[in-house]
Amino acid sequence: MKKKIALFGPHDRFNYGDLLFAIMLEHGLNKISPNRFDFKKYSLVEADFSAKGGFKTFSYRHLKKDINNNEINTVIVAGGECLSANWNGLYSFISPLYFKIFRHPRVPAFFKKNTWVKKLLGGTSDNPFLVNKADFHKDIKVIYNSVGGGNNLAKSKLGILEKGDYLSFREKRSSQYILDNIQRDDIFLVPDCAIIMDEVYPKKDFLTSSKIRSDIKEIFKEKYIFFQISRYKNDNKLEEIAQQLKTLSENYNAKILLCPIGTAKGHEDHIPLEVIHHKLKGHSILIENISVEIIMGLIAYSQLYIGNSLHGIITAMSYRLPYIALNKKQLKIVHYLDCWGADNLQEVQDIDGFLEKAHFCMRKENLSQKIDEKTSLQKNLYYDSLKRISNTILENDRT
Repeated sequence: MKKKIALFGPHDRFNYGDLLFAIMLEHGLNKISPNRFDFKKYSLVEADFSAKGGFKTFSYRHLKKDINNNEINTVIVAGGECLSANWNGLYSFISPLYFKIFRHPRVPAFFKKNTWVKKLLGGTSDNPFLVNKADFHKDIKVIYNSVGGGNNLAKSKLGILEKGDYLSFREKRSSQYILDNIQRDDIFLVPDCAIIMDEVYPKKDFLTSSKIRSDIKEIFKEKYIFFQISRYKNDNKLEEIAQQLKTLSENYNAKILLCPIGTAKGHEDHIPLEVIHHKLKGHSILIENISVEIIMGLIAYSQLYIGNSLHGIITAMSYRLPYIALNKKQLKIVHYLDCWGADNLQEVQDIDGFLEKAHFCMRKENLSQKIDEKTSLQKNLYYDSLKRISNTILENDRT
């Protein structure tokens, strides 16, 4: 009988990376252990991004019901900077109205810590992705798949994490902090699961995919640099960004492709990208009506990725493409590249100072080989982790 697996993550908003976790996990585990698992996706609320390359996801209340009815054997926390995330903050990314309230400077702090959102969504413990087995009536296995956000996790929360059946973290600060603070040594440092995306979505298939519009396929044939920036991570330096991008376009006879990666609240890439598009005056192409496949294909066929999205960077890694990470305040990117970045591409650049690194990337001939070496290492490490995850789920069930 197949094991019934819940893939639990923030799949209820259109943010490229958050949709990738479950897709990669399902592909990888089916490759490691064919026909052994049935997968079902869950988030805080029900959503369906199938039309944009995602999938249908069920609510947390539904997850609790399925666990208590013995419809789920194992919960896999699918990935992301998730361990410290709370109900209020996560719900603000889903609900535009609550986002305005939650982020408003005049709203008192006590309201932002209020428990009504947790009660509304069916929560018991404080952090939805720090899965507390005591919240359910049935015994389950809990697996943490290359998660982030574990560094400086409150000691009162560590006991919940310690009861997890498999713990893997995607950067050293989290893995070392957890190792230092709980009584177990089977804690693994494992790259993000999205590193295997070139197997799930081979580059050549984008050219013939029915999920990609003909105008996008025409762009694949052009010479272009992919650029992305979040509304909340551009440091109000859109003029400086545009000047650097215009220089790159002129120097290398390449269009600047402005493509949002996250359009959900808290990301809203499309807003600054539209401003930059107007500033570039003919040097850029602005992409609208995006999907997972469109974003991925446009990165895969570009000359260079520049942006502040961790999963934009990981996409570039997977397709062996040079990348420039922006905004040193993005600590999850700083810590990730410290672990997994290729030589000469580990340093995160300032928003107004990436031009020199871009020249380096456009002129350096052997960068793809160096990226390939690091990507191949990451993929091997991730598949090793998938084997351990599969064994953890199937132990005591071998036939």
